Amino acid sequence: MNKSPPPPRSAETRDALIASATHEFAARGFDSVSTREIAARAGANQALIGYHFGGKEGLYLAVFESMRVQIQSRLDPFIAAIELHLAAPSNASSIRKYRADCLERLLRMLDAMAALFADEASAPWSQLIVREQQNPSRAFDILYEGFMGRVLGALTALVRGIRPDGLDEADAGLLVVTCIGQVFAFRTARAGILRHLGWRTIGPDQLTAIRRRIRSNVTAMLLAKDGP
Repeated sequence: MNKSPPPPRSAETRDALIASATHEFAARGFDSVSTREIAARAGANQALIGYHFGGKEGLYLAVFESMRVQIQSRLDPFIAAIELHLAAPSNASSIRKYRADCLERLLRMLDAMAALFADEASAPWSQLIVREQQNPSRAFDILYEGFMGRVLGALTALVRGIRPDGLDEADAGLLVVTCIGQVFAFRTARAGILRHLGWRTIGPDQLTAIRRRIRSNVTAMLLAKDGP
């Protein structure tokens, strides 16, 4: 029996399927969610998943591409400013100012990341990122090659510019991931942190406090001389 052709491509339907899949995959994982359930949540015909994405795996990858675009749009201005700063010729007579500028640009990036991951809208993204960190697939490549590797590389270069003691790239990279870990904890360990601090949620006042504490911690870490 001949099947009727799918309706014309609809950007709205495609976006609804991605939004539905984002929440379903984040909550239950790739294997536990059916395309029927995703389509039902989106209010769409199940056949349109195959039409738009080629199937469940294609939809999963489309979720990560959508995440990449949204996260990158939030972080790109800060990354671009860092890369421009790093590309400028350094002046030996103003090395102290250069290091201070490196530190401030790193702190601004962490401010932006704190705002991103404190936002309730980022909860499904964080769940998906954590899943992919534990068991990476092709979807992880979308994130790493799209923005994660660029951010880590830029921050590592900043750390090497901040530290006068000749940190190599590996040591600088370790410092960067410990800095970022302080930010990401407010999403991955959110329930425990909120209960410990007696907060109901992370609003503007709480975000200000988080940023202030992370800035203080990171500044102390980066300006301290490592032990033997």
